[in-house]
Amino acid sequence: MINKELIELQKGCPATCVVITYKDCKDLEPKIIVNSNVSDNELLMIFKENNTHKEELNYLIITEIDKINEELQDKYYQIVKDREFYGYKLPENTIIVLTVKDKEGLKNISQELYNICVVAF
Repeated sequence: MINKELIELQKGCPATCVVITYKDCKDLEPKIIVNSNVSDNELLMIFKENNTHKEELNYLIITEIDKINEELQDKYYQIVKDREFYGYKLPENTIIVLTVKDKEGLKNISQELYNICVVAF
C-alpha cells in the first residue's frame, strides 16, 4: 500500500526520489508517466514539453526501473541528482517517482540509485 504522506514529504527535497509499486501510481495526480526504457530523444521531448507547464507537474513517474540494466539506470540517477535533463530543469516541487513490480524489484535497482530513494510502500 502506498504511503502518500511519505511521498509528499519529498516535495522540495533535491536529489531524492520515491519508489512505489506500479499499481500505486494511479493514486498520484497530476503526473507524467515515462517508461524507463524510453529513448533519450523521447525523454528530452517530454522535458521540453513540460518545461512550459511547470506549475502543473507534481509527479514525474518513471516506470519499471527494476527492468532496465544499471547502465540505463545511471541516466535516471543523474536526473534525480541534478533534477534536469539536457538543461531542462524539473519544477522545484516535482517529486520523482520510480516504480517497481513488487518488493523483489527493489533488488534490481542499482546501489547508487537506491541510496537516494525513499521506499514508500
